[in-house]
Amino acid sequence: MWLKAIPTGLSENEFRTVELNGQRVLIGRASRGYFAVADQCSHQKLPLSEAEGVSGRIHRDLLECPHHGAKFDPYTGQARGLPAVRPIKAFRVKEEDGFLWVYME
Repeated sequence: MWLKAIPTGLSENEFRTVELNGQRVLIGRASRGYFAVADQCSHQKLPLSEAEGVSGRIHRDLLECPHHGAKFDPYTGQARGLPAVRPIKAFRVKEEDGFLWVYME
């Protein structure tokens, strides 16, 4: 089902976290547009969004975990940098009526 998440208007390399359907979701924007992923690194199951006040970041179109530097493709969830080797959950995103919507099964 499609869930209304946040208003559109994120700048490139910016993200926010929200809770949708009981799950923390990181929604952001990189050069190819908006994306949404589970806010949990596959390396040690820690949040991708922050680590003791240090934010995760989007750098060169990759989402970088602030805990150990693992990197992920934010559109597919594929691991693109160690120490992560497993993907993270990626969700479909659409823009409609000034909001971002995330598809959750």
